[in-house]
Amino acid sequence: MKAILLLVFAFPFLGAAGERCPGVPSLPVEAACRKACGTKLMHDMCMDTLRGGFHPSPSIHIEVTEYALLAAHHALESYGATAAAASELLRNRSLAGDERAAYNTCLTEYSYAVQCMDHVAGDMLPRCRFAGLGEQYVHCVAYVEGCRDRLVWLKSSPLYTMNLVDRNKALLAYSIAQLLGSI
Repeated sequence: MKAILLLVFAFPFLGAAGERCPGVPSLPVEAACRKACGTKLMHDMCMDTLRGGFHPSPSIHIEVTEYALLAAHHALESYGATAAAASELLRNRSLAGDERAAYNTCLTEYSYAVQCMDHVAGDMLPRCRFAGLGEQYVHCVAYVEGCRDRLVWLKSSPLYTMNLVDRNKALLAYSIAQLLGSI
């Protein structure tokens, strides 16, 4: 009975031990962030993101797919918050025409960005489908940048900062996914 309970409790962690996708490397959190990120800002963001889901011990090696999934989910959550903020801002009837147009563009771009990153996080990564993954990330970033292009003249807008954070989160997700080796 004890052996069965041990297996039941251990089973959920087997995927996190590096058996999700064949041929994908497993690394400790810090090593993954060091390899994926070229700047201190991105390295720090990576460490914060991955520490939120995995123990940072150098002796614990996690399959890179797990890190890529976590980063994609973080980007997706952030996209949702930004889209919700844009919707809330659009409720203000006194918005100037340019500002209203920018926020409407952002809502459209973010709907595409959410679909894009959802495809990455909900289909491609969990199923180890890496063909075209790099291009998918590029599309996700492009949608976020489509909003940024409209917000560039509205730097005092709360969406401007949120959009920059979203772009960094998307780039982090892409950088971590590049460690998969086949995108």
